[in-house]
Amino acid sequence: MDHRVLGVVGASGGLGVSTLAVALAVRATPLVGATVAVDGSPEGGALDVTACVEHVPGLRWPDLAAAEGRIDGAALLHELPADGPARVLAGRGRQPPDAVVEAALAGLAAVCGLVVVDLGGSLARAAACTDVLLVVGCTARQLADGAGVAERLHELPLPAALVLRLRRGDAVTPEEVAAHLDLPLADTLRDDPRARVDAERARPPGTRDSGPLAGLVDLVLAGPRPS
Repeated sequence: MDHRVLGVVGASGGLGVSTLAVALAVRATPLVGATVAVDGSPEGGALDVTACVEHVPGLRWPDLAAAEGRIDGAALLHELPADGPARVLAGRGRQPPDAVVEAALAGLAAVCGLVVVDLGGSLARAAACTDVLLVVGCTARQLADGAGVAERLHELPLPAALVLRLRRGDAVTPEEVAAHLDLPLADTLRDDPRARVDAERARPPGTRDSGPLAGLVDLVLAGPRPS
């Protein structure tokens, strides 16, 4: 792969992984050119809803089920729905066979400056990525989930970094969690009440230039890849 394929995985549900994935693709476009956010969880779906393009015509994963061999990334990118700079390859139920998914990701990686893969809570597609962000919450249950996913990440030959989802009153520090998981800390993400308002108004994540989400995304995109 010639370009960056950034996987985003959540150690637990409800941490905003899909929102972060779309925001990364949206905000990267002025920096790297063509970008795409991809539903990468085997049971994933509705990333087009997160990106506010569920009403826009274009290909989704089921439309590629019969594809064979190499997939032309430029042609595929052109057929994906978009409402703004970033395009989205979303699921509707189960994905096509593994060979099709791998060919699509390889084709898109060859023509996009950044492919962001929403891995959901699974590392099944992590091998297709150049690096991974692990999003972890701060409750005892979430930290235990994070330790489990981090352990599996350490078994993969992939650079990875931690995004810590912080809420008011959390007792642990980002540095403590990063040390516990043995991962470099990319940054923290705090709750932003404007995100819900944006979703209700069909404003895609990442289009707002200020706030916790934009700050995190810009820092990830500007910084070096984790090693």
